[in-house]
Amino acid sequence: MRQRNKLAFVLAACTAMASMAGIGVYAEEESHDPITVTWLNSYNEDGISAWSEWVKETVEEKYPYITLDMQTYSSDSIDQIVKTKIASDDAPGIFGGFNVQEYVDAGYVYDLSGEEWISNIQDEVLSAGVSGDTQAYVPMDTNYYGLFYNKDIFEELELEVPTTLTELYAVCDTLQENGIAPFACGFGDIWTLQEQMSPIYMTLCMGGYGGFEADKTWYEDKESLTDTFADDEAYARSFEILYSLRDYFSDDPMATDWATALNMVATGQAAMIANGSWTMDGVLSINPDVNMSAFPMPVSDDPADSVVIAQPGSGPLCYNSEDPEMLDACLKVFEVMYSVESGQKYAEMGNKISTFKEVDMSFNTSCNDLMEYVNNGQCWSNGDIVQFQGGGYGIIQARLQEYLMKDELDVEGFLSALDADFKAAY
Repeated sequence: MRQRNKLAFVLAACTAMASMAGIGVYAEEESHDPITVTWLNSYNEDGISAWSEWVKETVEEKYPYITLDMQTYSSDSIDQIVKTKIASDDAPGIFGGFNVQEYVDAGYVYDLSGEEWISNIQDEVLSAGVSGDTQAYVPMDTNYYGLFYNKDIFEELELEVPTTLTELYAVCDTLQENGIAPFACGFGDIWTLQEQMSPIYMTLCMGGYGGFEADKTWYEDKESLTDTFADDEAYARSFEILYSLRDYFSDDPMATDWATALNMVATGQAAMIANGSWTMDGVLSINPDVNMSAFPMPVSDDPADSVVIAQPGSGPLCYNSEDPEMLDACLKVFEVMYSVESGQKYAEMGNKISTFKEVDMSFNTSCNDLMEYVNNGQCWSNGDIVQFQGGGYGIIQARLQEYLMKDELDVEGFLSALDADFKAAY
């Protein structure tokens, strides 16, 4: 029996005795010393930040002995902060991050598979959060990669949604002629540079579109050095497409941050962002009246190759604390976080496409166009693909930044540099 279950049994007995004595509903809490649970996250969009505050308030009302200390960092820095805190014996009780396998292998992650609330989540997305034999996290939403755009701008300029690369270039030319940046780029937060390319390379390299074979082990093969970038025709084409869009980026993209890029779309200075569906929340948090929508990223001149990419989202990790009271407190936070009520608020506050079974999504009109592509089969899911487990994303981001700034396209140099970096890292 788990230590926390033993503790729960003792607490239940205390509660029952207190109830008979007429102490009241918070008798369980009175048997605890105050405890603070630290939650490190990268919830920088206003909607998700508001939801996390709701979780904090609900936890502290339901369990008065628990204080939830929310600490928010950028996506670029959170892994290093988590590692530093763990190394200094100041591990957070709940945390986010991208190096999930590394945390699991080190024994830092508690297995959530036995928690009762997991039944609130759609069964088909659970495997996305499994690392080895551990349910490291439980996806709270499904993200979609594509192009997110200010629909009002398109309607004002009478622009049709492009379905091919040629059409996309024509739309970008019209936008520029009217003084509007086609793509808002916040590459000062370097993770957004990777996301600019994501809907291109994930489709060409893994999805089986554009005349290429599906490759579900693409990331693993790169990390194991069994496959090189230099021999990857699909990835070479992906970089060529990205470079061809360079002249349509907003001004000074490498010095612009993500928040500024979102503001550009929210205020009509730019028309599109290539990123994930969390972009909706970011833009609508700035301007709730903006008419946001989405369409697939064209990767060829065949409209059939334009698809959105579905990816089960992330979720927080629970630190595998040796302190049974700390672990129990953390799991009480998860109990609130993954309640049906929380799932509904997460979807509504964050404009998310929920993975909860009982959430009503009819409110989310901004995703109507996106879901029409999904329902029509213009979508593929990468939920069964194991992504980079080490520093692969960081290597690619740095080289993308370097080679996108070159005056001439150098695909061969870009791919060779990546191969050298991966060989040195792995």
